[in-house]
Amino acid sequence: MMMYNRILVPLDGSQNADKALDVALGVSKNFGCEIQLLSIVHHIHNDADSLSSKLYEGLSTNAHKIIEAARDRAWNKGLTIKGYVRDGNPKKEICEFAKENDADLIIMGKSGANAFDRLVLGSTTAYVIRNADTQVLVVNA
Repeated sequence: MMMYNRILVPLDGSQNADKALDVALGVSKNFGCEIQLLSIVHHIHNDADSLSSKLYEGLSTNAHKIIEAARDRAWNKGLTIKGYVRDGNPKKEICEFAKENDADLIIMGKSGANAFDRLVLGSTTAYVIRNADTQVLVVNA
């Protein structure tokens, strides 16, 4: 049986991401895995100056709120988790973060909150499945 030590859960505020968090919390509770949460402030040109500072601040604030809400859910289940907010392209940031932080499993939602990304940039989940150096568990709400 495969044992997981560190699970990465990317969060974007969507129902599928919330369900992925529920699955990760269950795995952690049963097997004692560390959970790392990641929320990404996405900007298309990978340049924070390309967004108005007010819009960027709003996106960043929202990403931090998503992490805090997830921490509260974990705390209510008796678990402590680490949360991170990064700037960049979600597809690439998820794969890079997993590699940099030795995640041995990524649990993520089937699709996220941003329909624009799915239409123009392609599916973040599909990209992660193809490019991550670790196993990926896809959850549908």
